[in-house]
Amino acid sequence: MKEEVLVVAADYLKDLLCFSGVRNVPLDTIRECVRRHASFMPRQYAENDERYRQMIPYIVLKNRERFILLKRTEKQGEKRLHNKFTLGIGGHVNSEDGDLHDAWKTFEKGLWREFNEEVKAEPKSLTYLGVINDLSSPVSRVHLGILYLAEVNFKGLREMDMFEIFEISLEDLLAYRDKMEGWSKLTTDFLIKFSRLLQR
Repeated sequence: MKEEVLVVAADYLKDLLCFSGVRNVPLDTIRECVRRHASFMPRQYAENDERYRQMIPYIVLKNRERFILLKRTEKQGEKRLHNKFTLGIGGHVNSEDGDLHDAWKTFEKGLWREFNEEVKAEPKSLTYLGVINDLSSPVSRVHLGILYLAEVNFKGLREMDMFEIFEISLEDLLAYRDKMEGWSKLTTDFLIKFSRLLQR
């Protein structure tokens, strides 16, 4: 059975796609857009059609006061990602996560499925932060990240050989920025800017 992923037509997201970076779009706006306009599309088509955005939960993990930063090893399939750092976990929401009767509930089920598939951790809280929009490449232009911060009791990863694990303070994340994947760079910039605003 071909994988079908949750998408929203870009026409319904115009107000969210006029920037590159992370923006604190109200959660109600995203939730309502997904509920009203989401559909499923075969992934093979969604990956090459910029008329649609695949809705991707992207979860940053924080263990006490440190962020979980992951370095992809060469055991992973995609060579372009080898030795890159990622600050978030997540992935596609698909039709096995639910139906379109309440597409947002299906999105949330996909979020927690991805969380449980990737990490061994007890979630303490989950906070919505905003939307990630990256216009820099054809791959990024067919995805829209829904960014969350999860406070967790971190115990490890499900696939330990696929990553190296680092626990890093927020300010120290900058030292790794140049070696991060695109969404992780944008998320790091947002987190640091947001923390500085809070400290004023």
